[in-house]
Amino acid sequence: MSLVGYSNKKKQSQLTVLDHTLAGGLSGGIGRLILQPLDVAKIRLQLQVEARTSSKYSGLLNLVIQMAREEGIRSLWKGHVSAQLLSISYGISSFGAFELFTKYSYQKRLKWSPGEESKYKPLEHFICGSLGGCVGTLTSLPFDVIRTRMVAQPESNKMYLSVSDAARKLKSEATGIRAFYKGLVPTLAAIGPQTGLQFGFYSLFTEMLQTLVTSHDDILNHEVMTMFGSLLCGGLAGLCSKSCVYPLDTVKKRLQISGWEGRQGLGTTPIYQGTIHCLKDIVRREGGKGLYKGISPALLKAAVASSLNFWLYEHICYALALRFTYT
Repeated sequence: MSLVGYSNKKKQSQLTVLDHTLAGGLSGGIGRLILQPLDVAKIRLQLQVEARTSSKYSGLLNLVIQMAREEGIRSLWKGHVSAQLLSISYGISSFGAFELFTKYSYQKRLKWSPGEESKYKPLEHFICGSLGGCVGTLTSLPFDVIRTRMVAQPESNKMYLSVSDAARKLKSEATGIRAFYKGLVPTLAAIGPQTGLQFGFYSLFTEMLQTLVTSHDDILNHEVMTMFGSLLCGGLAGLCSKSCVYPLDTVKKRLQISGWEGRQGLGTTPIYQGTIHCLKDIVRREGGKGLYKGISPALLKAAVASSLNFWLYEHICYALALRFTYT
């Protein structure tokens, strides 16, 4: 049995909201530390307006080599502080909200179906995950905007020197506090379904591969996810969910740097009037494939990040649940 999502199993149901938010924050932070270079590569590739033949970076490998040579190895962890704040705040709020929503759903379901588990569990997890993703987005988007800009700027022409410097300068822009929520519409449109799909696919693959990915735990006295199971189901969930919503992620990144002058030497930075204008402009200038720029590192990162996040979350929750065996 997976520890993702509410269940009335005694040990799991005793986990508090604080337990779930702690597990979500830790899993997000550790995963970010390992995978930040792939996120940097994805963002740099997404922001290229030029055709492949005339763009600065021709692909993932070329980008990694050029960045390391021109800006140093540490540049692959650009914006890491803001990225950590993003991952931790998103992990805390999205997993915490998801667990609260699944608990509420379970309690409501008992009124018309006394059964312990629902045959529509993947669908429930999709809905609750979508809501959790929206909560996480509203909490963490300011860090995402700062992270995107810090990654986008070249080492030789830094406009932002630190997270606090970036926050101060962003706030002074004409849009004021709204600058921290640039790209909110496509972000909610992408992250809500993506997070929902991630939880939904994870639940679906867990059920489909149950005999392969679970084993009996004598301490908790019920089936739990194995390390292999969490990594496998999490990776498949991340791959499938990211593939479905990737174009909206590209639009979000473009909107977050729209009108910004901090990318000198890295290519053109168009000004967009909104989500629809950005979407149309990308298709007009770059064709439909422009919406999928940077998808190689994105899918690789999504699969690995989802694997790590679900594995860490499952096993942190497991470790927290063990304390109830001694009370």
